[in-house]
Amino acid sequence: MASAKYFASQPAFPNDLQPVAQIATVSLAKLVARDTGEAEAVLHACRTLGFFLLDLTGDPVGESLIAEVDAVFDVVRQTMKLSVDEKNKFAQDPPRDFRGYKAQGIMKTETGAPDRCEFYNVSQDDLLGQSSAPRTNPDPIAAHTQLLRSYLEHGQFALTHILRALATQLELLPDTFRDLQAPNRASGTIMRLIRYAPSLTSADMRTGLLPHTDFGSVTLLANVLGGLQVLLPHSAPEDENSWQWVRPQPGCLIVNMGDAMVEWTGGVLRSNMHRVNYAPGDQRYIDRYAIAMLVRPYKEAPMSRLKGGRIPTVEDDKCEGVEIANDNANSVGNLTAYEWELTKAMSLKEGSDCARSRGGRQLKPKQVAVLC
Repeated sequence: MASAKYFASQPAFPNDLQPVAQIATVSLAKLVARDTGEAEAVLHACRTLGFFLLDLTGDPVGESLIAEVDAVFDVVRQTMKLSVDEKNKFAQDPPRDFRGYKAQGIMKTETGAPDRCEFYNVSQDDLLGQSSAPRTNPDPIAAHTQLLRSYLEHGQFALTHILRALATQLELLPDTFRDLQAPNRASGTIMRLIRYAPSLTSADMRTGLLPHTDFGSVTLLANVLGGLQVLLPHSAPEDENSWQWVRPQPGCLIVNMGDAMVEWTGGVLRSNMHRVNYAPGDQRYIDRYAIAMLVRPYKEAPMSRLKGGRIPTVEDDKCEGVEIANDNANSVGNLTAYEWELTKAMSLKEGSDCARSRGGRQLKPKQVAVLC
């Protein structure tokens, strides 16, 4: 997340706002040091709410990332201040190409109303120089390619330690999740530069982005103003009392699990519904900027359930009486990650996405060595 200095330059998150989600904070420095307790905290957070705050302070790479968040926010601001005509020169062309600019109002919210956000997707493959057809970007992005590449690489560093903590806690090989989304393989991983319009009237005080789950594997989010809300586990999205505000914290990224992690773990990890509402208090009167690193598997990655460790088997599904991770257990595992993501992305764009919170099922017990 941005620095404390950047937070101080923005209207404050209201102290009396309710309800505010109770989200665990995990230290990147402790994950890098392979602290077992911190790894257990990651697994617990990813099985319950599906969200946690990643404290970047105290780690050299994390400290660099904090400074880069401040700098990238300026890139977001410069990009979104371009004229609509200029931004539309770089418009997305889905489903052929999801890179580039999406104008406000193209997507729908849960009520059928137009969304209230605009964003620009920058491809990881483009930034790392491994795309056969790199995208041309507007001047503010083109001029800061090195900054965006560094941000991405530092984000991948943090992601590596999150993924290794989860794999070891699930008694899988340490790089199991890392290998499924290795940054040197072609993927749909993007940096999304986002602007939400201010809520200047009562009519603007509504959902800006419909309730959804992320269809990738992991999201690393940086934002300063409130607006993000998470759904309480085991609650219906129609129940307004079950939506809780997420309070951003200086020096912390907001991390959440995506649908791919649910698929691979047979429903152990949780992909929780969330939405973006209007910013609370005086924050609603200004532009809300965010940077989302949306991590996705490499394009040919199988979406089938992993085997071994503490992940339930298919046989366990028959007797546990809980919802299976797969919406269509006979077909999802046969899809590549690219095919699977394409279907989900188009549903979200059309406002017909029927995503729901999934995961959080019981683990297999830890293996205990028996001495003979």
